[in-house]
Amino acid sequence: MGLTVLGQADSLSVNSSPYAVIHNHLSNLERDFYRPEQAALSFPIDREQGKILAVQLKYILDGKGLFIDQHRLPKDQYFRDSLSGEAIYFIARNEPLIYLEQIDSVWFYSRTTVAAIPKIYQKIFPLGNWTGVYFQAPGWQISLLGIPLWKWLGLGLFYVCAVILFRLIRLIFDRSVVPRLNKYLESKLEDGPPFRKLSRLLGFWVGVAFFQYVLPMLYLPVTFNARGLKLLYILNILVTVFIGNQLIRIFMVKVQRITEKSDSPLADQFMPIIKVAAFSVVWAIGIFYILNFLDVNITALLAGISIGSLAIALAAQDTIKNFFGSIMIFADKPFRVGDAILFKDIAGVVEEIGIRSTRIRTFANSLTTVPNSQLADEAIENLGLRLFRRYKTEIGITYDTPPALIDSFVNGIRAILEQHPFTRKDVIEVHLNDFGASALNIMVFTFFDVADYSLELKSRHEVMTSIIQLAEKLGVQFAFPTQTLHIETLPSQNGHTQIPSSNLKDETQLVNKSN
Repeated sequence: MGLTVLGQADSLSVNSSPYAVIHNHLSNLERDFYRPEQAALSFPIDREQGKILAVQLKYILDGKGLFIDQHRLPKDQYFRDSLSGEAIYFIARNEPLIYLEQIDSVWFYSRTTVAAIPKIYQKIFPLGNWTGVYFQAPGWQISLLGIPLWKWLGLGLFYVCAVILFRLIRLIFDRSVVPRLNKYLESKLEDGPPFRKLSRLLGFWVGVAFFQYVLPMLYLPVTFNARGLKLLYILNILVTVFIGNQLIRIFMVKVQRITEKSDSPLADQFMPIIKVAAFSVVWAIGIFYILNFLDVNITALLAGISIGSLAIALAAQDTIKNFFGSIMIFADKPFRVGDAILFKDIAGVVEEIGIRSTRIRTFANSLTTVPNSQLADEAIENLGLRLFRRYKTEIGITYDTPPALIDSFVNGIRAILEQHPFTRKDVIEVHLNDFGASALNIMVFTFFDVADYSLELKSRHEVMTSIIQLAEKLGVQFAFPTQTLHIETLPSQNGHTQIPSSNLKDETQLVNKSN
């Protein structure tokens, strides 16, 4: 009876708080104070099974490098988790299955933890406690820096295995994957250093991952595992970031092959920006994971970055608008370098398309710079992308021109357009079209099938010269506006002509006059 009462009292002291449970578990499994039956009191099961789980959990914590500072553990029996408000306590933020809970006002390792311990142990130590079978001879227990000799040999063996994996992965990648990538990207092996770098990085990543997997099997001290696994994890993330960068470079090689087949210079200007942006995103994700692993307050950091980004965005909103305007120009391709465009009252040839603005050489030979945000928001008439160049004009002839001569002149103009090598023969319209104020107007309408503005001007010149020669040959007179001033005069008493200001009439008429 006395022993039973003593056990109950002991149990109550062991399970009075999260601190008491963890302290009882870990302190009774020290090398110089090994009492697993006492450590089993921290688990809500019978002592025989609790002894096994207590030892396995101790190995799990050491193998994962989870160093527990017992001085920071809560000693309050009525402790509550700050997030959920429940009577639970997590040992580590990144280990959701290992935590304590209060059962009937008594603290234990949770029932979830009890169920998960065998699976976690099997995952971390797939070979079981093989060290206790093969390396218990006194010669193997010689220590160097507090670590037995056989564990140093194990580290060396694992390093050799990691190097072999590194070489093997590189060999497989270079022999099997690189030729296929070269074929897909239409590149040669000698101009593809991203492939060789990628093979080295993949081999290194596999070696690091292998070391992460096997290091806990050596049952090293928790402090050594904590530092070693933390270093390996950070190294793994950095290698992953470098692999992402190499994949981006390889992707850009493919994009470059595609853009080389197009005449658009926009792709060449935007590819470096897209590459830098992709690199920045990959590095930002990698740094985020590293900071999160090191328990840095990411929320506060992101809040500070957000406020700073907002301030920068407000200060540079015009620059940002122009940048996105550049992206819209790149995506829609409304024009390209060399195109003649008409934008508002600006007409000229595009000389350069930049990230912030576009430079246009006007037909007056002045250089105009237009922000890309304006070009993206306004209507642009691309004169350089016209399939045909329209030619429309009206020719005014005098009112005294006979109808027969008008028909001959119209037919002659039509013949000129039909015989010209660059006019569309299916769209030729030449007609007497309007009675103007000072002329009979003949409309001339057609299209020139030419590639550039210079050839269009040359074709216009040839057509207009031929029309002038035809008019001279037929005797057709071109009309022009004239004015006649009529003054009404009254005789004066002195015989001189006096023009009173009240009787002066200034009448202006447009008169058809033949030259």
